[in-house]
Amino acid sequence: MKKIRLIILSLLSILFAFPVVGTALKSLSYNGRFPSLSSYWELFTTDCTYLHFFWNSVFYAAVITFFSILISLPLGFLFAKIRFKGSSALFFIYIVVMMLPFQATLLPNYIRLRDFGLLNTPLALTLPMIFSPFAVFLLRQFIKNIPSDIIDYTLLETSSVFKVLRYAVIPNIRPAIASLAILIFCESWNMVDQALIFSMENTGIYPLSVALSDLPEDVKFSGGTVYMIPIIMLFVIFRSELEHSMESYKF
Repeated sequence: MKKIRLIILSLLSILFAFPVVGTALKSLSYNGRFPSLSSYWELFTTDCTYLHFFWNSVFYAAVITFFSILISLPLGFLFAKIRFKGSSALFFIYIVVMMLPFQATLLPNYIRLRDFGLLNTPLALTLPMIFSPFAVFLLRQFIKNIPSDIIDYTLLETSSVFKVLRYAVIPNIRPAIASLAILIFCESWNMVDQALIFSMENTGIYPLSVALSDLPEDVKFSGGTVYMIPIIMLFVIFRSELEHSMESYKF
């Protein structure tokens, strides 16, 4: 039984890894030559816009990740450890909103950004994703598992919520925060629909995920390979945190 499970898992691993490995190998082929780095040379020398869109993506993903966790951490603590009238109903609304597809909130977000004059600006691509309810939900689930005694002991020394978060909450959920940061970064790195709709009149602020489709044919695979590198690096660096947080996760 274990051998059959190992074979199935190995086949699934190969299946999921095939597009990544195939893209990387295809990027080493240029005008019939293999291996060749000419496509990378052409990508970074003749197509100067690639790096422009690459750094756009880095900026968007970093800003969204940082501010999303900064805002979601106290909210997650609020839902997990503080009881107030209507807290369950409000958290239920968070879950419902989290389950809604992007298309369901597209029109309200578009109208709100239009009325505030934020369409076709970087804020149009960052603000809607910064206030994503997914981060609040996930942090709430992890903070809920922190023993209340730890919070009570900290409250004996200080009444500051920020100090409670710093000394009692954050040290106990660091792997969860790292995992959430990776998930948010990946989601932000791969944004497409938001950019196409909220910045359609300002293509200069597009992220790389949108600009990839406009690359010349002979550098598409090298551009796609470079596009995958930040995500792969994050997984390699923070793999232990991801595994630890997923193992300790309790619904």
